[in-house]
Amino acid sequence: MFAALKEFNKTIWLLILATFASRFFLFMVWPFLAIILHDKFGLNEFEIGAFLSGSAAVGVIFGFYVGYLSDIVGRRKIILVGLFLNIVAFGIIGIADSLLVLFSGTLLQSFGRGMVENPGKALMTDMVSDRKVKDMALHFRYFMLNVGAATGPLLGTFAGATGRQSTFIFVAGLYVLYFIAAAYIFNLEKPLKRTKQGEPLKFSAALSVLGKDTAFLLFVFASFIGFVGYGQIDAGLVQYLRQMGVPELTELYATLILINGTTIIILQFALLKLMENWSPFLRAMSGVIFFAGGFFGFAIAPTDPWIWLMIAMFILSIGEAILFPTLNIIVDRLAPEHLKGSYFGASSLSSFGFVFAPLIGGFLLHQFGGMALWLTMTGLTLGVAILYFSANRLKGGMLEN
Repeated sequence: MFAALKEFNKTIWLLILATFASRFFLFMVWPFLAIILHDKFGLNEFEIGAFLSGSAAVGVIFGFYVGYLSDIVGRRKIILVGLFLNIVAFGIIGIADSLLVLFSGTLLQSFGRGMVENPGKALMTDMVSDRKVKDMALHFRYFMLNVGAATGPLLGTFAGATGRQSTFIFVAGLYVLYFIAAAYIFNLEKPLKRTKQGEPLKFSAALSVLGKDTAFLLFVFASFIGFVGYGQIDAGLVQYLRQMGVPELTELYATLILINGTTIIILQFALLKLMENWSPFLRAMSGVIFFAGGFFGFAIAPTDPWIWLMIAMFILSIGEAILFPTLNIIVDRLAPEHLKGSYFGASSLSSFGFVFAPLIGGFLLHQFGGMALWLTMTGLTLGVAILYFSANRLKGGMLEN
């Protein structure tokens, strides 16, 4: 299984290691932006959700077009521009003293993130031809993402960095290094096939192709619903804990995020080995079931002692370790070679789930409380399983191979 790592070139390793580093520093500060918005600017749960959703919504729409654009002008150019936008965005967030300036920084960060992540995943698959190597690259990228996400909040908490706005400036500095390394390595290596087509497909034609792929659209919609649920781990969970009056909130939240990332770090490849003969469809369905179990656990778990919340996070994390790497593999399987960037870009529309997650979570928390939030997420996640089943049937069981 790990023999595929020998086939990774410099570009793939750059994208994997940079994903780790960016997530490490980003997760030191980003989940605690909700606390900054509450403590410094006096926003309530619903207002925080609306603030975070507004900037993310524009970024997701833009990310859809960027996926198509990367098929036309080349993924590496798009990634470099996106890295530059991230540098500027995190610098703005780090010094903002008004909501308007802070919103402009989060909006710009949404643009930059969309220009780096989806074209980056497509570029990784452009660099190799063997399907097993492609799958392992996507799995390993997700593995390193979680190493960073797990250790970032914990180190930030003990270093006193979480909840401090100035820490975003350090994240901007990291992206400067990422930009320099990417510019150097992109100049050394070329993809096996050009992402820029000789006769580019018009955006309207690409939309037409995507619009006729009903199974893919169902898959995107199902993933959107799943992300509404998973997005509660970023803003919804920390606000839920604050609403419940949990003492040592940042320590508990950092511990839960550590469990999330550590579970994936320890179990992702063990689960991959266990399920190596399973189809992408069966992997996705099993991941969804664990997700639903985790959300139901949050609904019934007391906040004291912490152990029950930790168990619920562990169950949810098993589902994440199975499902999320599988989603990228499914997109890669469904996408025609000449529209891979467009399909990855279109799949990013499911990220609207993250856009609506703070808004929906904030509303449910503000109006009905935590029980309503977590039971709603449980029901939505079970709906995802039905939609995945329908998408696979429309493809004639293609995802069972």
